[in-house]
Amino acid sequence: MKKLVFAASVFLTGLFYGFTQTPNSENAPSWRVLEQAEVQFDYGNYGEALRLANRALDLRKDEGNYEYTTIDVAISPAQVKRAGSEFDKVIPVLEEREQKEALKIISKYLNLYGKNFFEDDVRQLADWLKERTVYPEADFLIGKIYRTEGEYKTAYSFYNKALEEKEYLDIADVEYNILYAMAELAKQKDDFESYEKTLLLILDSDDFFKNKTLHESILRTINTDKQKNVDRLFLLYRADSKYSIKALYELSKLYQKKGLKTESLKYLALGTIEAFTHLEEALKERNSRFKYTTFENFLKECGKYSEILNWAQKNQIWTMMVDFADAVAGSGKLVFAQTLYVSMANGLPDAYYKKLAESRINVN
Repeated sequence: MKKLVFAASVFLTGLFYGFTQTPNSENAPSWRVLEQAEVQFDYGNYGEALRLANRALDLRKDEGNYEYTTIDVAISPAQVKRAGSEFDKVIPVLEEREQKEALKIISKYLNLYGKNFFEDDVRQLADWLKERTVYPEADFLIGKIYRTEGEYKTAYSFYNKALEEKEYLDIADVEYNILYAMAELAKQKDDFESYEKTLLLILDSDDFFKNKTLHESILRTINTDKQKNVDRLFLLYRADSKYSIKALYELSKLYQKKGLKTESLKYLALGTIEAFTHLEEALKERNSRFKYTTFENFLKECGKYSEILNWAQKNQIWTMMVDFADAVAGSGKLVFAQTLYVSMANGLPDAYYKKLAESRINVN
């Protein structure tokens, strides 16, 4: 790893970014220390970010040991054991015994994960806490620091460690951030086999992606090659999986490069449907009276809201939609493709992609 000059980093951090830490930050909870580490990472203070991330790891280990011991001691007395192991039976006994700290810990994790995660068994919670001495979010940040420093092998090992510890993520959906980071690292190293496998792993939790009947129905609507089927496509199908859109689009480009045109079209079609579903939900949140009529009008409605436009730009949604139309045209379904181009040329709220779609009309 490029030399991280910790002393200088700490000095400069104190000089310019002292407001990001409190005087007692070293004794703060692990999540607070990690939060400070992320701030330092965003500022480019990688040495300080690494120091704080490692400190967060140490604190999380201490917290896990403390919480396990507290729960173990609280549920060990015979009176508690006689109550059974279900939370609803154990909690009243702990309240009677004034085990406030244990109750606080139980409440914390039931709010985070729910009873079913622990099979409604307080002893399962205790066993889980015994192993909760890891901090995958901290390992993930450390991996990002090493990647920034060009140490890709070390970065990958920390990403992989964070993924292996995903059961202990404070926010379960961070798993997708880790997987996307692993995929980007594989792409950066031109390891396209790992890149593909990691993106497919992201899609493994997408029930819509695994629904072959849905895929076949979407492709059938396209392959019928009728003008009216463009609006029908977006009227009939919905697929709401917010973490899959990027993976679907990236895989479509990968398969296109490999010459797998049908596979690329399938991924583009589902990616477009998932993006459409997400955008439609966003529109309904902002306008309860909104109802889908045509794809063109839908695109025009998107243009009324800056947050939607920003999200679409950030996630390359308009690019994907134009690529989708190109893939349809490449498959020989020119009526459907031309209708899609016209809808986008008339409705897209982004001038560049609006013009791009217009340039495709009657060309393919």
